[in-house]
Amino acid sequence: MNVLMTAMQPGGGIKTFFRYIYSQSVFQNFSFTLIAPDERQELAKFLDSSLGSNRVRVLSSPSNPVGFLSKVRATLSEDDFDLLHSHGFGAGLLSEVACFGLRTPKHLMTAHDVFLTGQFSGWNGGIRKVCMAMLFKRMNGIHTVTVDATDNFKSFFPSIPESRLYPILHGVDTEFFLAGSPVDLRGELGISAHTPLIGFFGRFMGQKGFRTLVDAMQLLRVEGFEPMPVVLTFGWGGFIREDYDYLSGLGLKDHFIQMPATDNMPSMIKSVDMVAMPSRWEACGLLGMEVLSAGVPLLSTNCIGLREVVEGSPTKLFAPGDSGALAELIMREIRSSTKSCFHQYQSSAVNRFHISRPAKALRDLYLNMADSNS
Repeated sequence: MNVLMTAMQPGGGIKTFFRYIYSQSVFQNFSFTLIAPDERQELAKFLDSSLGSNRVRVLSSPSNPVGFLSKVRATLSEDDFDLLHSHGFGAGLLSEVACFGLRTPKHLMTAHDVFLTGQFSGWNGGIRKVCMAMLFKRMNGIHTVTVDATDNFKSFFPSIPESRLYPILHGVDTEFFLAGSPVDLRGELGISAHTPLIGFFGRFMGQKGFRTLVDAMQLLRVEGFEPMPVVLTFGWGGFIREDYDYLSGLGLKDHFIQMPATDNMPSMIKSVDMVAMPSRWEACGLLGMEVLSAGVPLLSTNCIGLREVVEGSPTKLFAPGDSGALAELIMREIRSSTKSCFHQYQSSAVNRFHISRPAKALRDLYLNMADSNS
C-alpha cells in the first residue's frame, strides 16, 4: 500500500507518533512518502534512525502555507497513492485544498491537538471556523487519539458527520518503559541521597504548564518544607531560556537542573522519585502512558486528553494552573511514597497502552479506506 503523508509542523507529538506507530510490524509492507518542511534533513535522519533507512521517503517542502500546498498538489499529480494521510490541522486543511480539481485517494487526517475557545474569537475567527468546517466536511476520515479529543472536535464542529470520526486511543512502547533500569542521577549530579527528585519531561511551552511546577516549588520553599526537592528537566522548546530566567528570578536556580538530551527515557523516568505533568491541555498524554508503564509515581492535571489516560490509575490529580494543589501533592509524595501502588498498576498500564493496539487499528482503517477507493 502506497501512502502519502503530510505534516506542516512535524515536531514533538507527531514525530513520536511516527516513531511509535510505523515501527510496528503491521506496516512492514506499506510504502510511505512524507511531505514536510525538512531543509536540514533532521526529520529524515530521525525517521531513518528510528524506523530504518529509507523506511519513509521525506520530500522537503517550504514551511509557508502556499509553498507547502503547492508541494502536496504537485506530488499528488505526479504519483499514484492509495491513501492521503495528513498529520495535524494545518497540514490537513492545506492538503484538502491541494486536492481540489485532482483525482486523489481518500483523505484521512489525524488530529494531533485539540481546539481552544480563544482560537475562534472575533469576526475573523468566526469566518476561519466556517472555512475550516467546509474543508473538514470534504475529508473522508478524521482520526482522533482520545475520546476527549473526539468530543472536543465535535463540540467545535458539530456539522461533521460522526461516522467520519475515528477515535483510536494512542499508545507507546510500553515494554521499553517496563524493561528500563534506573541510573544513579544523584551520584552523577552530586545530589544528597536524602534529596527528593522530581522529573519534568515536557517541552518548554505554555501548554505543558512548567511555571505551575515552578510556582509550586516556590510555595514549598516559602513554607520551609524539608527536604526541599530538586526538579530535573529533560524537555526542550522555544521558551526554555525564559522559563529558567523566571525560576532564577524567584531564587530557585539551585532547585532546578536542565539535563542533557537522552534517548534512554525509561532510565531517566525510573531514576526520579516522581514525575510532574502540569499540562494545561493535551490531545493524548503520551508521557502519562510512559510514566505509568515505568511504574513511577505521577502527579498530573486533570486536563482534557490527560484525564482519560490516567483514569483508573493511582495518579494524583490537580487542576491546571493550581500550583498550591501541586505543592501539596509533592509534599504528600515525599512524606509517604506511593511507588508501590504504581508498581502494582504497572502491568495494567503495559497492557492498556501497548502500541500494537492502535497500530493495528490504524492499519485496518487504512485498508478499509483504501478499499473504498475502488
